[in-house]
Amino acid sequence: MLTQKEKELIAVGASVASGCEPCTAHHVKAAREAGASDEELRGAVDAALEVRGRATGRMAGVAARELGRAAPMPGCSGLEGLGRVEALVCAAAALAANCGAGVPGFLAAAARSGATERQAQVALGIARQINKVAAEKAEAEASGGDQERNPSQACGCAGVTAPSACCS
Repeated sequence: MLTQKEKELIAVGASVASGCEPCTAHHVKAAREAGASDEELRGAVDAALEVRGRATGRMAGVAARELGRAAPMPGCSGLEGLGRVEALVCAAAALAANCGAGVPGFLAAAARSGATERQAQVALGIARQINKVAAEKAEAEASGGDQERNPSQACGCAGVTAPSACCS
């Protein structure tokens, strides 16, 4: 089972990687309330930014290849030293950044670090829910919906990190 703090750190990573500003604000606050330190939060954010950057580099390579140009295809290297929660953050961030190619490597790193299959599924469930909410929020904003960002208000994906059937 993952603690509430671990779930929120995973949610922070997925929120950053998905580019959802209200989700990021909400989950940073919730992670702090669950006992996450600034160092732990910086770690989740940095990991998510690294994963998102790799996903962007990979897509640049795919696009270049499809256009008939040679381009490097960044992979996921350096996974040996990841801790359990960090690897789960990275797996969720990879899924949230739509980098399916990176997810298996991060899940394998999480398993090597002691993560259970259930913990991996919870991390990916958090990422899926955040992606869904991020898309809904982007559509609402694009159509002139409420653009106020109140970090104290739930982003809409908060339910996925509360104790429930999907997150136990």
